[in-house]
Amino acid sequence: MNLFEVLRGEWGLTREADFRADPWYIVSGKQIVDSGFGKPPKEFFARMLPPGVVVPGFVNAHSHIELSCMAAKVPYGSRLTDMGGIIQSTRGQMTSQQIRQAAVAAIKQAEEQGTFFFCDICNSTDFIRFLRDLPTFSGNRYLELLGFSSPSDVARIEKARELLNLDSTFYPTVHSVYGSSPLQMHFVREKARHTSVSIHLLESPDEIDFQHDRGEIVAFLKKIGQHVKHHEMQGRSAVDYLYSVGMLSFKKLLLVHLSAARVEDIDKLSDYVPHAAWVMCHRSNKHLGIERTNWETLKNAPLKMLIGTDSLATNTDLSVLQELRALQKEEKFSERDLLRAATWDAYDYLEIRSNRIPHFLFAGAKPNIMSLSETKRATPLGEG
Repeated sequence: MNLFEVLRGEWGLTREADFRADPWYIVSGKQIVDSGFGKPPKEFFARMLPPGVVVPGFVNAHSHIELSCMAAKVPYGSRLTDMGGIIQSTRGQMTSQQIRQAAVAAIKQAEEQGTFFFCDICNSTDFIRFLRDLPTFSGNRYLELLGFSSPSDVARIEKARELLNLDSTFYPTVHSVYGSSPLQMHFVREKARHTSVSIHLLESPDEIDFQHDRGEIVAFLKKIGQHVKHHEMQGRSAVDYLYSVGMLSFKKLLLVHLSAARVEDIDKLSDYVPHAAWVMCHRSNKHLGIERTNWETLKNAPLKMLIGTDSLATNTDLSVLQELRALQKEEKFSERDLLRAATWDAYDYLEIRSNRIPHFLFAGAKPNIMSLSETKRATPLGEG
């Protein structure tokens, strides 16, 4: 029995994220042992794949799989605070089984379009343990500490501390400058500073008002009994505040959204943390009526661009390919840059080993994002 199989395709994706004809792959199970273009090694018999395009799996650098149960519950055009209120009032009505079933279905749907790895944000300690043991989940798990005032912030810290004593494979993180207290910031810095954090940052212009204790976010926090004036952040920009509490001192720093980041914010991030990544969740922003105007500034910054979907509360699926399709329509990035952000750049930044990266055949597709996104189901190489 031969443990290896050589598969030859019509089109493949190079490490430079260019499409090229005549790829070959040495496969053992679903693991890609080696690959190239042109003639494969002579010592192997090669089997031809059906016509189509083979691409390495896509990385979803920001998801909330736990919120897959919220699909279609947040109306298009809702504001950020509207979404928060709907999630808070609705999620408690869901059973654990419903939440888990929706999560499994969402992961399966994303995999059928080539997404294989997630940087997922969990709010529940039960759900983050569920993901750990779920065979179809691959990725980094972040436990999000929510709680802007006491005693809720302290309670979340204690739950995170208890879980860390049982499971050291997840990363504690904060939600945002308005969702997590300074006490939680200090806890995460202490526990995770040499690893990775994922922070929602400047998703909405409302966050700029928040730093001056005004606007819709302040009103929302008052409504849910979480408003307090933390002296550490008053009058400071979000970036300066995070820097002052050490929340930018991490090996791998995922800055999610930056949709409302101003030139001065991006300049400071470029100075403080040029090694950081910014994660764009374009369809989610559109769902919440957030229009990005800083495309060029971020393109020219040293920050590494990655792609995320956010949750099904503000998106139709967790497919990075569909995210690329939507972004391509904006005509802000080349197809090559988009594909790199979802594959090779993400592998490098997140240190995903090459033997963990599945490749998918999009049968019948042409070598472009639009055609790939119209394929009903991609097939992992080595399946069956």
